[in-house]
Amino acid sequence: MGTRVNGVNLSAGTSGPALSTATPQPLGTAAAGSTGEASDAGHVHEAPAPAIPLLAGAVSTVLGADTVAGYGYVDPTGLASLTLAAVGHVVSGVTGTLDLYDLTAAAVVATLTWTETAPTRKTASVTVPGSARLYELRVRKSGGGASDYALFSSVSLIGS
Repeated sequence: MGTRVNGVNLSAGTSGPALSTATPQPLGTAAAGSTGEASDAGHVHEAPAPAIPLLAGAVSTVLGADTVAGYGYVDPTGLASLTLAAVGHVVSGVTGTLDLYDLTAAAVVATLTWTETAPTRKTASVTVPGSARLYELRVRKSGGGASDYALFSSVSLIGS
């Protein structure tokens, strides 16, 4: 009967392009002897920037006091920069605030603020710490009525 993979009979030969015999390399590393040209089998795409998720879903708050929404751990080894990124929006008349709090240094290291009533992505630069850090994500709202809210989503630290 022969060897079959996903319904394809491998014993009968192939009719498509030849598969590469190159040894797989880590992202961002070219195969030995690669020219770097896009048509070269050893062509390399830049490795994506590492992202540290702080909040993968969404959280809303009607509270004026800080509310903890997530945590993240950063090992700064090899990082040249660090950016806090998030999507948020508020009810008209509300200001929503998201703070990145460094638990080791006991200090806010970045703040993002929204007055937009449509979802908007914002970023803030974060100083790369000299040693590993545990961060806390804090959210709050100001203004508006008791049931008016601020909503935050897709919060992450992006390193490069």
